[in-house]
Amino acid sequence: MALDADHIAGTLAARGLRLTRQRRAVLDAVAEASSSVSPLQVFDAARERCPELGLTTVYRTLELLSEIGALRRVHGPDHCEAFVPAGAAHGHTVVCSRCRRVMEFTECDMQAVVAAAARQTGYRITEHFLQLSGLCAACNAGTDVHE
Repeated sequence: MALDADHIAGTLAARGLRLTRQRRAVLDAVAEASSSVSPLQVFDAARERCPELGLTTVYRTLELLSEIGALRRVHGPDHCEAFVPAGAAHGHTVVCSRCRRVMEFTECDMQAVVAAAARQTGYRITEHFLQLSGLCAACNAGTDVHE
């Protein structure tokens, strides 16, 4: 999944923010990863480009990029939060429980589930998040095609 730095810079500018060197280093670290990345993994990778980068800035930037829809949060079997680039359309993720590779899918026939949840809880449902876990084709076959 690719990240459009120009679009992200425009979205940030509309909020009165800039795509600073530190934010760009975080963005690039997530974009270049072959699987989901934790904030600490982003920190390590981004510091190669921007040695003065602090961990707090990484967390804040990941939150901001997630807020504007550039990144999607994913959760692994250890319940730790990680991030991947978000696709342009509304989508959901499938995470490999072995190699942590993430694929996005856009088929979303959740209307009946959302309606049932609204009826049972009295909530007005405004959004949803769906993540599935399993083994990717390479891990399921026992091969290592990700390297």
